[in-house]
Amino acid sequence: MPDTLSTQVRALHEAQPTKYGLLSTYHQEVHRALETCQRNYPCVRQLYEALDEPELNQRMLGNILSLLVQLDILGIYSERNNSNRYDLTQYDQAAMQKLTYVLETETDR
Repeated sequence: MPDTLSTQVRALHEAQPTKYGLLSTYHQEVHRALETCQRNYPCVRQLYEALDEPELNQRMLGNILSLLVQLDILGIYSERNNSNRYDLTQYDQAAMQKLTYVLETETDR
Protein backbone atom coordinates (compact mmCIF):
# COMPACT_ATOMS: atom_id res chain seq x y z
CA MET A 1 0.00 0.00 0.00
CA PRO A 2 1.55 3.33 -1.00
CA ASP A 3 2.32 5.92 1.65
CA THR A 4 0.00 8.84 1.98
CA LEU A 5 1.31 12.24 1.00
CA SER A 6 1.32 13.30 4.66
CA THR A 7 3.44 10.29 5.59
CA GLN A 8 5.85 10.93 2.71
CA VAL A 9 6.26 14.59 3.70
CA ARG A 10 6.85 13.61 7.35
CA ALA A 11 9.46 11.07 6.25
CA LEU A 12 11.15 13.69 4.08
CA HIS A 13 11.21 16.08 7.04
CA GLU A 14 12.89 13.46 9.22
CA ALA A 15 15.31 12.01 6.65
CA GLN A 16 16.22 15.10 4.63
CA PRO A 17 15.38 18.27 6.57
CA THR A 18 17.23 20.50 4.08
CA LYS A 19 15.15 19.28 1.14
CA TYR A 20 12.02 19.50 3.26
CA GLY A 21 12.88 23.11 4.12
CA LEU A 22 13.44 23.94 0.47
CA LEU A 23 10.09 22.40 -0.48
CA SER A 24 8.30 24.05 2.42
CA THR A 25 9.71 27.48 1.63
CA TYR A 26 9.21 27.53 -2.14
CA HIS A 27 6.28 25.19 -2.87
CA GLN A 28 3.94 28.06 -3.73
CA GLU A 29 6.38 29.53 -6.24
CA VAL A 30 6.88 26.12 -7.87
CA HIS A 31 3.11 25.65 -7.96
CA ARG A 32 2.83 28.99 -9.78
CA ALA A 33 5.48 27.92 -12.32
CA LEU A 34 3.67 24.65 -13.01
CA GLU A 35 0.34 26.43 -13.42
CA THR A 36 1.61 29.20 -15.72
CA CYS A 37 3.97 27.21 -17.97
CA GLN A 38 2.48 26.83 -21.45
CA ARG A 39 4.55 23.77 -22.41
CA ASN A 40 3.63 20.13 -21.92
CA TYR A 41 7.21 18.87 -21.47
CA PRO A 42 9.32 21.74 -20.09
CA CYS A 43 12.82 21.61 -18.69
CA VAL A 44 13.77 23.47 -15.50
CA ARG A 45 14.89 26.55 -17.42
CA GLN A 46 11.55 26.83 -19.21
CA LEU A 47 9.63 26.49 -15.95
CA TYR A 48 11.94 29.04 -14.33
CA GLU A 49 11.25 31.48 -17.15
CA ALA A 50 7.51 31.19 -16.43
CA LEU A 51 8.09 32.95 -13.09
CA ASP A 52 8.12 36.72 -12.62
CA GLU A 53 10.93 37.78 -10.29
CA PRO A 54 11.58 34.33 -8.77
CA GLU A 55 12.96 34.08 -5.25
CA LEU A 56 14.57 30.70 -5.94
CA ASN A 57 17.26 29.81 -8.45
CA GLN A 58 17.13 27.19 -11.21
CA ARG A 59 19.01 24.58 -9.18
CA MET A 60 16.58 24.94 -6.27
CA LEU A 61 13.66 24.65 -8.69
CA GLY A 62 15.16 21.49 -10.16
CA ASN A 63 15.56 19.96 -6.69
CA ILE A 64 11.95 20.70 -5.83
CA LEU A 65 10.70 19.32 -9.15
CA SER A 66 12.60 16.09 -8.44
CA LEU A 67 10.88 15.89 -5.07
CA LEU A 68 7.50 16.38 -6.74
CA VAL A 69 8.31 13.47 -9.07
CA GLN A 70 9.18 11.31 -6.02
CA LEU A 71 5.89 12.34 -4.38
CA ASP A 72 3.95 11.35 -7.55
CA ILE A 73 2.67 14.89 -8.07
CA LEU A 74 4.55 15.41 -11.31
CA GLY A 75 5.65 13.07 -14.06
CA ILE A 76 9.03 13.00 -15.74
CA TYR A 77 9.13 12.78 -19.51
CA SER A 78 12.84 12.22 -19.96
CA GLU A 79 15.58 11.97 -17.39
CA ARG A 80 18.89 13.23 -18.74
CA ASN A 81 22.16 14.21 -17.16
CA ASN A 82 22.00 17.79 -18.44
CA SER A 83 18.31 18.71 -18.25
CA ASN A 84 15.29 16.64 -17.29
CA ARG A 85 12.00 17.20 -19.07
CA TYR A 86 8.94 17.16 -16.87
CA ASP A 87 5.59 15.84 -18.04
CA LEU A 88 2.98 18.43 -17.17
CA THR A 89 0.30 16.23 -18.72
CA GLN A 90 0.90 13.99 -15.66
CA TYR A 91 0.77 16.92 -13.21
CA ASP A 92 -1.69 16.16 -10.40
CA GLN A 93 -3.16 19.51 -9.34
CA ALA A 94 -5.20 17.95 -6.52
CA ALA A 95 -2.10 16.31 -5.06
CA MET A 96 -0.23 19.63 -5.29
CA GLN A 97 -3.04 21.34 -3.39
CA LYS A 98 -2.93 18.58 -0.79
CA LEU A 99 0.85 19.03 -0.51
CA THR A 100 0.32 22.75 0.05
CA TYR A 101 -2.19 21.96 2.78
CA VAL A 102 0.14 19.45 4.45
CA LEU A 103 3.12 21.83 4.35
CA GLU A 104 1.11 24.77 5.67
CA THR A 105 -0.49 22.82 8.52
CA GLU A 106 2.64 21.07 9.76
CA THR A 107 3.21 22.18 13.32
CA ASP A 108 6.95 21.61 13.65
CA ARG A 109 8.18 23.27 10.47
